[in-house]
Amino acid sequence: MTLTTSTDIQKKQYKIADIILQINYPIVLDLEKLLPTFRDFEWREHSSNPVIQVNLTTDKAPVEPDMGMLRSDLSISWGDRFCFYEKEEGYITTIVNEQGNELWYLYSERNFAQSTVYIPESNDYEQSTVICWMLMMIFGQAALLHEIIMIHGSVINLKGQGIAFLGKSGTGKSTHSRLWLNHIAETSLLNDDNPAIRVTARGVLIYGTPWSGKTPCYKNEAILLKAFVRLQQAPENKFEALQGVKGFIAVLPSCSAIRWNKDLFAEMNTTLEKVIAKVPVGFLKCLPDQEAAQLCHDRIVDIAVK
Repeated sequence: MTLTTSTDIQKKQYKIADIILQINYPIVLDLEKLLPTFRDFEWREHSSNPVIQVNLTTDKAPVEPDMGMLRSDLSISWGDRFCFYEKEEGYITTIVNEQGNELWYLYSERNFAQSTVYIPESNDYEQSTVICWMLMMIFGQAALLHEIIMIHGSVINLKGQGIAFLGKSGTGKSTHSRLWLNHIAETSLLNDDNPAIRVTARGVLIYGTPWSGKTPCYKNEAILLKAFVRLQQAPENKFEALQGVKGFIAVLPSCSAIRWNKDLFAEMNTTLEKVIAKVPVGFLKCLPDQEAAQLCHDRIVDIAVK
C-alpha cells in the first residue's frame, strides 16, 4: 500500500487524541488548503513511529476484478454514491465523484494503520470534503486498538470537565449544547459532532478533533469526561441516571466502529466497559428549553458526586 507516483512526496503529522497520524502526499496537493480544520493539530516535533499512516495519491487506483464482499452500498454522508467492501487482507471504500464519471478509492489494512486514498479528477471543495471524511473514518477505526473511541456527540466544557450529549441524528444534541452555552455559567463548546474519548491513567479524557460537523469548532484540547447524557425529544423534561448495562447500551450506538471487524469491535466494547465503569450516564427526555438544560446540569452534578 505505497505511493507509486514519481512526484515528490511530502509528509505532515498530526496529533489527535494523543496519537500521531501521518499523511504522505504529493507536492502537487496543497494540504493546508485541503485540511484547514487540521491546522491546530499539526505535530511539528515529528514522530519516527506514527500510529496511523495515510498515503494520498493522484495515481489511478489499481482496480481489482474482485472487490471483495460488499458490506454496504449506502452512507449517511454519501447516499448511494458509496460502497464499502471487505477482503481478507483489508477494506476498500469507494465514493463516486461529483461529476459521476470516476471513483474515489480508499484501500485500508484490516486494522486501518495503513491506508491509501486514490484521488480522482475533482474540485478543491470535493477533495477537501472527501479526504477529511476518509481520514475521520480511518482514524476512528485505527484508534480503537489504543483505547480510543470516536463518538457521535456534542460536548460542552463545564469548568474544565466534559459533558457529552448523545442521540440519534436530529435529536437536538447541538441545540442542547447551545442551551447550556446560553444559560449555564462557565461553559464553552469543545466539539459539536465527533469528539474522541480515551482511557488514561488520569481518568477518561475527551478530546476535540478536526471533525466537528457543521459547527466550526476544532479545538486541540483534552479535558476529563464528567458524564454522558443521551437525549430524547419529549413533551416534558425528565432525567434518569443509568447504571451498569443500561449505561453501556445508552452509549454504544454513538460509538464509531465497523461491526464486521470482530477484533476492532471487541476492542471498542472492552474500552467502553472501562469508560462506563468510570463515567456516569444519564438519559434526558426533554424539550428544547432552558429548563431542560438546568435540570440536566443539576442532575449531572448530583450523579457525579454519588
